[in-house]
Amino acid sequence: MLSFLSGGASFCDGLTRREVLRVGGWGALGLLGASSPMSGAGNSSVPIRFGQAKTVLLVTLYGGPPQTETFDMKPDAPLEVRGPFRPIRTNVVGMEICEHLPRLAGLAHLYTLARSFSHTDTAHGSAIYTFLTGFPPRVPNNNSRSEPDDHPHYGAIMDLAKVHLPGAPTCSVLGGPILPQFGNIGQTGGYLGKAHDPFISKGDPTRLLTLKDGVPALRMQKRQGLLDQLRSTQRSLDKHEKTTGFSLVQGHARNLLNSQRFISAFNLDDEPRETQQRYGDSFLGRNMLTARRLVEAGVPLIQVSDIPEQGEQHWDLHYANIFDRLKGQLLPNLDQSLSALLLDLEYRGLLEETLVVVGGEFGRTPWIDHLSSPPQGGRQHWPYCYSMLLAGGGVRRGEIFGRSDETAAYPVSHRVGPWDLAATIFHLAGIDPQTRLQDRQGKMRLITRGEVIDGIL
Repeated sequence: MLSFLSGGASFCDGLTRREVLRVGGWGALGLLGASSPMSGAGNSSVPIRFGQAKTVLLVTLYGGPPQTETFDMKPDAPLEVRGPFRPIRTNVVGMEICEHLPRLAGLAHLYTLARSFSHTDTAHGSAIYTFLTGFPPRVPNNNSRSEPDDHPHYGAIMDLAKVHLPGAPTCSVLGGPILPQFGNIGQTGGYLGKAHDPFISKGDPTRLLTLKDGVPALRMQKRQGLLDQLRSTQRSLDKHEKTTGFSLVQGHARNLLNSQRFISAFNLDDEPRETQQRYGDSFLGRNMLTARRLVEAGVPLIQVSDIPEQGEQHWDLHYANIFDRLKGQLLPNLDQSLSALLLDLEYRGLLEETLVVVGGEFGRTPWIDHLSSPPQGGRQHWPYCYSMLLAGGGVRRGEIFGRSDETAAYPVSHRVGPWDLAATIFHLAGIDPQTRLQDRQGKMRLITRGEVIDGIL
């Protein structure tokens, strides 16, 4: 079993993380990465797909996409369950998905549908925390704020454990933070500290990380000089937690300005117009294209948040006419952008080394509120059974994992939870799920409480 200290990794022979990086990275020790057949947990062997994913790409459909209108349709159920949409066949025998996902239906040979995810938390804040950290919150079913001793985001752990480009962040969140009113719950460095916070970009990627017109290079150099002065002044104050975050933010900002490979990933004008059109002229489409460019830039973890600039909760579908919103915007945008991403990664030879995870923090109720004919109601939060799409990075292709009951209310086979997804993510990224980290109080913590989902590997 590996153990990492919050101030840097150390091993039983006293070798530090800095020294590991000096001799060529974690893979040089045969501890992490695809080159190692052994994990640090003392197992006699691990599946050969351990460490296959160089990048993890989380497409977070915040709000909770309805399983019965996406990947687990129930056409034979009563009207109040099945809704007005019909399933269509995919190019995999026996697999059907929603009629408003025709492009993805033609690419089913590239992914696995997991239809048996389940937990018991019905609040957005605590459920998204579990989705992005792999741990239940301190207070379940609650929209509380993030705390310094939270479990860290997956990207924060990768920031400690994986080698990445100088100046570029280990984890980049595209499309803005989820639930900023709750302190970006689940999207922080948690007990590892602010130094491991994900880099969060807000708004449209075509307008990010660029200088305003008329700002010359000399002025930017002066800004960097000012940052140096501020940083010098801050050194004596860094011991105080309230000012440490300011210093780190400034340092990260400067490093990003000097990382051309990372910066250039946001310049979508470099892409052929035909490629941009394939992803779609939508907020999600532009962020998905940026995500592919960040994969090529070598960013280990990328989170795409499907939240438009005005902060509307895209997939939180309650009492409005959800079916018009689904077929008019949400499903077509997802279908176009995700299919373009999967095809792009496959064509460029990147899909097998990029783990793509698509889903939300929970699903929706297996009944429709305010039923009319045609159905005009909504569906409420439902964590007891929901679906995920997984592709690449060592995941099987063209398969269905797990099964729900006749109304998609509960799993009837292969029930798994978000903590098992966490273990699978770490496993495929080359990090032993049994690894322990030391928090700032000296307590050793497991990075996940789940088990690897062998059935999708």
